[in-house]
Amino acid sequence: MKSFLSTVAVYMAALVLFSVAPISADTALPPNLLDGKTFLAQSGEKGKKASNKDTIVFRDGRFLSEGCLQWGFGDAAYVAGIEGDGIRFQSRTVSPTHGAMTWNGLVKGDTIEATSKWTRERWYWKTKREYWYRGELKK
Repeated sequence: MKSFLSTVAVYMAALVLFSVAPISADTALPPNLLDGKTFLAQSGEKGKKASNKDTIVFRDGRFLSEGCLQWGFGDAAYVAGIEGDGIRFQSRTVSPTHGAMTWNGLVKGDTIEATSKWTRERWYWKTKREYWYRGELKK
């Protein structure tokens, strides 16, 4: 029993030491890496030429495609992380009448490239479409 307590005491001490160890500025990332950025983008259905313009906004931990507002898609939380020399993000927006859109994109410097997959299900049919987005940071 004595050796068990000693082992537990060592692990507890290690846990306390690691939990109070300082985190360097290089490893600490802000929770909403893209907040405050707005991109002006061209978009189109996958495999086709550009057919639309969109404004993509990141604010307060939320993602918004202004071009999708007319179909009831509002803003939604996004997650982001460092990928190479860019920031990869993902989000899922939902419309009460037009289904859901899953977003995936990469921001490198002042540019954005993204895709969205739109799905809308009814009991008698299902729509699935994929769109691309390319744009520049709004100055």
